Amino acid sequence: MNAPPTHNGADHDAVTDDGIWLTDREPGELLGPRRVVVTLRDSEPIVISEVPTRHEAIALAERVIEAIDEASARGDWAELVDRLVRPETVVSVDVELVE
Repeated sequence: MNAPPTHNGADHDAVTDDGIWLTDREPGELLGPRRVVVTLRDSEPIVISEVPTRHEAIALAERVIEAIDEASARGDWAELVDRLVRPETVVSVDVELVE
């Protein structure tokens, strides 16, 4: 969707005369930065990183999942930030809103 320019010239968000908000951003993008967290069985969660957008967080989460899967396929432990974990202890990889 192409939104008309706002008063400051930005072309990604605008409010129409009837109060409808137009944006080309994906749902949830306006909520703010996100963090990627790996939840482990019987251990504290690991915060991988905080990033500015949901899109970046999803991409990072997918890379983390891929790294965990690759470590598992090799029979190795996965390196997550500054920890080595057994891939089978990973419960989930979550994208959370930073509050």
